[in-house]
This record gives sequence, structure tokens and C-alpha cells, in this order.
Amino acid sequence: MNTSPLDVIKKLRYFDIVIKPDPSLEADWDEDNVNHIADHGLRPEQVEEVYYGEGPFLTLALKTKKRRGRVTEYRYRLWGTDASGTYIEAIIAPYPEYGLWRCVTAFPMLPSTQKAYLRRTKK
Repeated sequence: MNTSPLDVIKKLRYFDIVIKPDPSLEADWDEDNVNHIADHGLRPEQVEEVYYGEGPFLTLALKTKKRRGRVTEYRYRLWGTDASGTYIEAIIAPYPEYGLWRCVTAFPMLPSTQKAYLRRTKK
């Protein structure tokens, strides 16, 4: 998901529907996605705190479609904080038919995204 910081800021500013990720789904972690987010300086617990809204600020989520051939998959783009207040952006693939969600990637928010996120959460 290559999206420019400006696109992310526009989405944070202008999308109307804030959804809540399904709290009944459990996280699916393996060596690959744990190592991937570790490359960004994050741990699985931090992403789970964002997903389940355990940080001091509201978690914002945008549901998007991703086509892979004839199959359409959904992703959640999440913006939120972990319990310590670290600002995190994550891409999540939900698999409700299996009762799971999988972290595709997660990384600390850019300062410009953080600013747009804070403006949005204070509305």
C-alpha cells in the first residue's frame, strides 16, 4: 500500500465514516509479520493496543478494498496510539471467517500524519 503522506492526511481529514475494527477477532502473528513490524521499531503488543483501542486517544479506522485478481480483500487502515501514547499507523487484514486479523504492516506515524490525526480526534 504505497500512499503518499498527503493522501493519508486527506483521508484523515475528509473521510466521514469512522469504523471500529471487529473486537471479536484475534491477532494472527508469525515470524514474518513480527519481524516486519520490528524493522519499523514496533512490537505486536503495540499494534494490538491500537487495534483494540487501548491507547489514550481514539483509534480511527478506514475500511478499504484490495483486488487480487477475482478476489476482493478488505483492509483496515488504522491510526491510533498504543497504551504508552506512541502514535502508530497500521494496515490490518481481517479474516472474520477464521476469527482472525493479520497485521500487514505497522509503523510510527509521520509528524504530518500525527498532526492530522490529532486534529481529527479532537473534533
